[in-house]
Amino acid sequence: MRTSSTSLMARIASARARQVGATLARQTSIGAPGMINLASGTPDFPTPPHVVEAGQRALAEGKTVYTAWAGLPALREAIAEQLRREKGLAVDPESEIIVTAGSQAAMLTVTLALLDPGDEVLVPTPFYDEYRRDIMLAGATMVPVPTLLEDSFEVEPSALEAAITPRTKAMILISPSNPTGAVIELSTLLRIASIAHRHDLLVIWDELYERFVYDGFTHASFAALPGMWERTVVINGFSKCYGMTGWRVGYVAARREIADAMLPIAHGMTICAPSVSQYAALAAINGPTAWFEEVLAEYDRRRRLWMQALDAMGLPYGRPRGAYYIMPSITSTGLSSQQFARALREEAKVMIGGAGGATDPFNEGFVRGSLAAPYIQLEQGLERMAAIVKKYQGS
Repeated sequence: MRTSSTSLMARIASARARQVGATLARQTSIGAPGMINLASGTPDFPTPPHVVEAGQRALAEGKTVYTAWAGLPALREAIAEQLRREKGLAVDPESEIIVTAGSQAAMLTVTLALLDPGDEVLVPTPFYDEYRRDIMLAGATMVPVPTLLEDSFEVEPSALEAAITPRTKAMILISPSNPTGAVIELSTLLRIASIAHRHDLLVIWDELYERFVYDGFTHASFAALPGMWERTVVINGFSKCYGMTGWRVGYVAARREIADAMLPIAHGMTICAPSVSQYAALAAINGPTAWFEEVLAEYDRRRRLWMQALDAMGLPYGRPRGAYYIMPSITSTGLSSQQFARALREEAKVMIGGAGGATDPFNEGFVRGSLAAPYIQLEQGLERMAAIVKKYQGS
């Protein structure tokens, strides 16, 4: 008797795959006619021409073979120079930088290399759901640390410290934040650094959105704080600030002992990051930066449009100080996050980020909006959203 494919998969899928899969909402097509996407994590500005040209040149010159496992030496040297110039970090490009196939691969490399079953990892909520999945894949446990809308979702150090147990090994922090747009101020980082030192914790520091800051805020790197390089793993990449999501280039920077533990994991996943993409990333990091000023100004204009629209709808939100997201509370509609996202999609043809995962209780009551859509589309999408909000607030 033939076994159905459904029952076969139920038998052969690992417990790990089932557990992680339960947290991941299936991707919904955004190509339906008339659909407006207010959910995208992909920046809508193109990869700069000089970066594209560098990739094309690498292809034409046949630079399509494996690079060193840790990445092109020239790219690692450029990353180390940028870390020195912009953050005052002295990082050895030979032994303390690993180039990865995107920052998401970097995060998985870090969790698999540094976490064991039974370890606990503190993660401020609302959070980017891939953190939870990567922690789960390592067999460790994510410990959510709630943040408050009225604090614009900036993490409170005392809340982090209150969540520490004898099993706590690390914390994951992101600034500027996906999904909240929060920026952790230097004074707060210094308090967190004291906690990390006092409890001997590792800090996994995600700064992928570092150039997206508004309202006069500046990005401060946790690894550059006094004494923190020794216990910090920096994750960054080229996807967001250079419009290179599809090129898949990220990196991890950490002291040699940590990097040595990660390199076999990175090799096992991809051997190396795509070689052509690494040459493009080298052009990005060594090339001009003035072009980004116009991008940032436009994203700030869209941010202000979002805030004005949400104010008019009566939806509270944390003021986004960085990244390109905004996270309003939709509890006044009486809908859950997923219900609200579905109502927008089905009734108004608008895509918006739900609570994060298919079974996610941690971000419930919020949705994630994105600035990564043309201004006129944002206007149209927010008008449609206002009609849905009004409908359910009045029901």
